[in-house]
Amino acid sequence: MRTVAIVANKGGTGKTSLTLGLAGAAAHRGLAVLVIDLDPQGNATSHLRSTKGRTSAVDIFAHPTQATFESAIAVCNWDAALGEVDVVPSHPDLIRFDSWNGAMSNPKLARAMKGVVGYDLVLVDCPPSLGALTREALAAADRALVVTTPSYFGAQGVERALAEIREIQRSVNPDLELCGVVMNKFKPISEEHAFRAAEMNDIAGSRMVLKPYMPDRIAFQQAEGTGAPVQAISNSGAREVSEILDTYLTKILR
Repeated sequence: MRTVAIVANKGGTGKTSLTLGLAGAAAHRGLAVLVIDLDPQGNATSHLRSTKGRTSAVDIFAHPTQATFESAIAVCNWDAALGEVDVVPSHPDLIRFDSWNGAMSNPKLARAMKGVVGYDLVLVDCPPSLGALTREALAAADRALVVTTPSYFGAQGVERALAEIREIQRSVNPDLELCGVVMNKFKPISEEHAFRAAEMNDIAGSRMVLKPYMPDRIAFQQAEGTGAPVQAISNSGAREVSEILDTYLTKILR
């Protein structure tokens, strides 16, 4: 079971859209996918399911056991048309667990997930920060995917995220590996974006910056508005980003 923490150190990068896009790409391959929504805003939860269950991710952090984790898993609304996609829904009260005190001796999410089986791919949608919830996701994952935009602050965010990934590797999760940096909302005609892309390749290494860069397309917003995976949107922009997502997924699953 491949577990990928999808990380961004600032808002507005399109992290959740990428998470859902990868879930759709994996489902179209017939894989069993679990999305864990650790963002207190709950955007991934809203997109994936219309009704709230009795338990959520907040219960996992309050009672980090396998039984609690499994009870929080809910079937999402995509399953009628695709392979299996389930979700551990977010809850606004998750913010109570995002305070970082500088120590992580016994990560809660990793403890609760231990023994959970039945999925080919787990995608953890992290909050847009490097607080305790993101660190919990990194401690439970075997891969980390960083999402950014071609901007000055985006480059700073990637540097901080890479430093945090290295720290988690050293301290609590030696199995964690960086599987890539996604340059999202890229405009190829922009000289500024081309400059920032070159900068990002210097920061993370050309091999780790996933190619092609993800273009700025309205298809993600259309998917969100219809409550469907981007792969179900019938226009050229959606087909373009779906092909790129499939390329990313192949690299992540290696």
